[in-house]
Formats: sequence, structure tokens, C-alpha cells
Amino acid sequence: MGKFEFIQLYLKEKGVSAQLTKPYLFSISKLTKKNLKPQVFESPLKLFFLQTVFGSITWGSLMFLLIWQFNNVTIYNLYGALFFGVATGFILALNVATTQKRLDLNNWDQWLEENHFN
Repeated sequence: MGKFEFIQLYLKEKGVSAQLTKPYLFSISKLTKKNLKPQVFESPLKLFFLQTVFGSITWGSLMFLLIWQFNNVTIYNLYGALFFGVATGFILALNVATTQKRLDLNNWDQWLEENHFN
């Protein structure tokens, strides 16, 4: 078991949800072999904007492939994709902020030193 997997298990035991123990773009971090910090240590505002952008693009692309290509794409369809991104970004940011406040998690480097993971 590597250091990153051990940190994920440790955070799960402390009450952090499994989703928040992984980096934001977990699949990309696996490809680049970079150990990014878990989402619970990221800024909620940063995660809100990232999820808004990627959520809107993902939802819009999926809807275009499944439905919109057969119909005319309207501005309301694009508003719907943007709303999806904003809503999921807000939910993710709220989840991270409440977990950070509940467990008093602020700084990734400081947390690593306090828990002897360096």
C-alpha cells in the first residue's frame, strides 16, 4: 500500500467521504503519476469553478451526442448545461467547505506534518 492509499484510508476513518479523498481529476492524476492533494484540502471556490467548467462541458457534450444532434440546439439547452455545471459545482464546494469546517482541515502541508506523513 502506497502513501497516497494510506492517506485516503486515514481520511475515510476520520469521516471524510470517499469522493473527497481523491484528487479532483483523479483519472488525469493517475495518468500523469502525480500525487495531487485530496479534494478536501482544495479551496472550495477553486473546486466550484473547476466543476462549473467541466460539468457544463461534460453535460453539454453528452446531451449533444444523445439528443441535441437530432434537434436544433437552442440557447435554453446551453443554459441548461451551464445550470448543471453551476449546481454541481455549488454542491461540491458546499460539501468540501462543511467537511473542512467539521474536521478543521485547512493546509495540506501542515496536515501532512502534523500527522507524520512527510
